[in-house]
Amino acid sequence: MEMKINFEKLDEIMQAFYSLTKIKIVIFDEDHNLIHSYPQYDCAFCRKMKSYVHTAEQCAKNDIKIFNECKKTGNLILYTCHAGLAEGCAPLKQGGRVMGYIMFGQISDLPSRSTLYQNISNVCREYSLDENQFMKVAKSIKLKSYNEIMASAKIFEACISYIILNEMLIPQFDRTMLECEHYIAAHLDSVSVESLCKHLNMSRTALYDVFRNKTGQGVSTFIRNKRLEEAKRLLSETKLSVSEVSLKCGFADYNYFSKVFKKKFGYSAKSHKKAHYPSL
Repeated sequence: MEMKINFEKLDEIMQAFYSLTKIKIVIFDEDHNLIHSYPQYDCAFCRKMKSYVHTAEQCAKNDIKIFNECKKTGNLILYTCHAGLAEGCAPLKQGGRVMGYIMFGQISDLPSRSTLYQNISNVCREYSLDENQFMKVAKSIKLKSYNEIMASAKIFEACISYIILNEMLIPQFDRTMLECEHYIAAHLDSVSVESLCKHLNMSRTALYDVFRNKTGQGVSTFIRNKRLEEAKRLLSETKLSVSEVSLKCGFADYNYFSKVFKKKFGYSAKSHKKAHYPSL
């Protein structure tokens, strides 16, 4: 997914996190492509791990596994990677949809350097690596206590919220979707797939791709649901009759409106009206 990225603001927040924690942050898009990182380069130990084909492949598999877990749970996950390092990953969400992933790590939560070196020795034996080479770069791994990692995770989550709130990462679909929603709201009584395509100067195929990726719904279904939601609001907040609300929300067929309203909300439009305006 293509994104509009404010690298200046993104760098500010990522550098601030690193200044406080000395922990690297990496941001990936929905398709697992690296977008940005701070610091730019991996620690020497991770660079060494990724210099071998079989361990680099294991790093990639580990990342994808965590991305999938994040997408499924929708939450921050703290874990130990295949090389024994402590890391965290959280989904970047907007409108309930995952648009990417943000990771922190390349640190160790082991109690001492000697324990870390023993762990590295075990990893080297498991993957048939030159232990002497990896011990030389082991000093690049920062040790953090459990409490320090948990505190960093809290700050990390706050950073994610700040990044989303300040629109430092905006999926290209979102801008189109926002314009769609504005147009639908302004033309609720008359909007159609054709009029929306004309307004946006988009083909039907391109428009349906936007809606499928952003909402998981077809365009017509999305429009109908918006009309029903507005109809429900008007029935409860105004003295307009059910038939007047039906027309105002773009339902020319009163019987069809009654049918789809009851299907969506579980009760009839008439009973909903009567519950709010018993005297009408």
